[in-house]
Amino acid sequence: MGIFWSKFKYVTIFLLSVLIALSFGVQTGFAHRPHDIISQVELSPTYDRDRTVFIIVRGNLFKSQDGGSFWKRLVRNLDKRNNLSSLSIDPQNKEILYLSSLGDGIYKSQDEGESWIKVNNGLETLAIDLLSVSPDSSEVVLAAGQEKGLYKTKNGGESWSRVIEDGKILSLEFVPDKDRGIAGDDRGNLYISQEGGEVWEKKFTIEDGGGITALAISPNFAEDRTFFVGTESGGIFKTVYGGEGVSLSEANQGLSDKLIRDVEFSPNYERDSTVWAVTWHKGIFQSTNGGETWTRTSNGLTKDRQADDFETSHFNEVRASNNFSQDQTIFIGGFNGLFKSIDGGNVWQELDTLSSRTVVSLSVSPDYSNDSTIAIADYVGRIYTSTDRGVTWTATNKGLEVPRFTNNFKQPYQDPRRFFDLYFSPNYASDNTIFATLLWHKFLRSTDGGKHWERIPLAGIKGYSTRGMTIVPSPNFTVDNTIYLGTINGVIYQSTDGGKSFSILQKLEKRKTNEPISLVISPDFSADKTLFISGDDGVYKSLDSGQTWFLKTQGNPWTTIRKLKLAISPNYAEDKTVFIGTETGVFQTQDGGESWEKLAGDAYGGDGYIESIAISPTYKSDRTFLISVRGKGLFKTVDGGKIFKKIGDDSILLSRITNVPSASEPIQFSPTYASDRTIYGFGSAEAELYRSADAGETWEAIAIPNYRASGIDIITQLDLLFYVYRPEIIKLAATIIVTLFSYIILGYLSLERRFPFTRSQIQVFCSVAIFILALIILYA
Repeated sequence: MGIFWSKFKYVTIFLLSVLIALSFGVQTGFAHRPHDIISQVELSPTYDRDRTVFIIVRGNLFKSQDGGSFWKRLVRNLDKRNNLSSLSIDPQNKEILYLSSLGDGIYKSQDEGESWIKVNNGLETLAIDLLSVSPDSSEVVLAAGQEKGLYKTKNGGESWSRVIEDGKILSLEFVPDKDRGIAGDDRGNLYISQEGGEVWEKKFTIEDGGGITALAISPNFAEDRTFFVGTESGGIFKTVYGGEGVSLSEANQGLSDKLIRDVEFSPNYERDSTVWAVTWHKGIFQSTNGGETWTRTSNGLTKDRQADDFETSHFNEVRASNNFSQDQTIFIGGFNGLFKSIDGGNVWQELDTLSSRTVVSLSVSPDYSNDSTIAIADYVGRIYTSTDRGVTWTATNKGLEVPRFTNNFKQPYQDPRRFFDLYFSPNYASDNTIFATLLWHKFLRSTDGGKHWERIPLAGIKGYSTRGMTIVPSPNFTVDNTIYLGTINGVIYQSTDGGKSFSILQKLEKRKTNEPISLVISPDFSADKTLFISGDDGVYKSLDSGQTWFLKTQGNPWTTIRKLKLAISPNYAEDKTVFIGTETGVFQTQDGGESWEKLAGDAYGGDGYIESIAISPTYKSDRTFLISVRGKGLFKTVDGGKIFKKIGDDSILLSRITNVPSASEPIQFSPTYASDRTIYGFGSAEAELYRSADAGETWEAIAIPNYRASGIDIITQLDLLFYVYRPEIIKLAATIIVTLFSYIILGYLSLERRFPFTRSQIQVFCSVAIFILALIILYA
């Protein structure tokens, strides 16, 4: 036996070492966080001094004042209900910006985007695709509607008039020549205005190139009369606008992708003759000879295969610093994020814009007065807990390592840990349990305060997905161990064993939205068995623990709004009060959903877009709740909604980021609010949480440390090894056991009497043969 082990142990150790080495190959980086989709990037006309960059990302407006390292959301007075679409900055005055949306019209800012006003008078459509500010006057602006032609204002947006009656304008620019403009449509027609932009004439049509997607005017236009036209599928044309008309010549030499998204001249074009072209698939091309030839310069640019799935472009816009000749700085926005080059476009670096560390979920311990515990989840990858009210944080996410989700050690396409909701057990003081959900498929449970997590799969329903689960535990959890989950699609799950397993309870009409479902439970659930849930048709109510549901909002104008936020009174057993936050204000029922009334809300405009609603735990005595209103800020009532008062700081945003999946309420009261006056909230574009200790009047930002670089200890590595390679390890262990027994049995057979070998030699040779044969059989 000793001789066999001395020989065979090296084989065993080698095989185990190979498997362990594989486990240490866990990748901590990913192809990309969930795609940012930068549809537009604009630079301040004085970028060299102020380093200011604006981007439209997933329909949100972000601003950076340090060249793209840190970002903030701009929302003040942006009371939009639709995605933002286009931004244009006055080239002569960086303070003046115009911003359009796909349904809310046009906004104007006179303080570099910090606040906005609507300027829609005269527009026949509020779905505006494109904007362009004249280089000669910020009072003159062109705006292209999605359907109804082209509009112009001569008075800074006070009034608009239509100058092109129909057609879909895809590109728009001003010529620095008496407010003359050029526009390209989806049929390849190019229009040039006369008489100060009031009259437009179709100059030519580019055949077989699709729509005109990009226009770029030479910075030296007064002398060279040159502009470039980019097309949907026919590449680029160089155009000279002379006294006798327009000359057009194809400029595609070296351009291997003719699906043009943008064309941009170097600010130093008169001396460097440089032009950039952005294409659908291949990124950026550069010409240093005025467009005669092109060279691809996309080193460092990355793509996301979901762009192809969604049939949208990989790259969108390029913008260069006004001092490009010195700082060599260029930006490109695309489906996969924002990229920056500081060497003239030779090498690109991806910037963190819609950060994976943005807080998307929050929960406050029900035993907060004793344990001072809060928990948050970020956009991708981490759950953090604090036991000192946010002063220090811990991110111990054992059980959530990527191989546990992918069942291998390969780098996945995207990090699967995209968190959606987070909730403390109502019995946290004794069970130390926290629940969480991911955007896809998994319910998570920790019974040690977040140090270790268990992943619980959910059964699916054909035609429905388990995407996006909102968590609601029973208030009587200590006794009934009940948890409800509501998915984006309208499927309702129930657990009666504390989250160890779930069954499908009910499915509502399939929802046609990516918004989280809103689900609330009666504080007196043990007696009344009541729940409310939002659906596509309004609000449903159940009186039998979720077995059956009844629509309770028929006839209300907001029943077709899919972005409803429910909040239930802590004193529901007596007052039967539920609030609904909608895109058109706050509604209330005081009879359990039988009738509804709109709260006046003069302070926030009455019809404001309610982004979050939170009720004081002592509502019975203080009649307090808060609402966060898009574009207007935070409001408070202390009389049950009769009068609202503006509170807080407009720079503190308490809302989910638009188009970033999340179900958690952005405003949450301390359970001991009556004594500590503490409220928490999230909504920043950076990794931070907000806290108020004076009932919401003032707020402080709490930074969340970055624990991304934390490694995986050897015990966890071995555990992951067994988890991923469990079948292989079991087979190997079985083979070793069979081999050892074979070795022992061979020692008793006295085969050395029949063969010219010693007993030890026979044991070793035959055991090795059995080992190899067993491996072949088990791994074949």
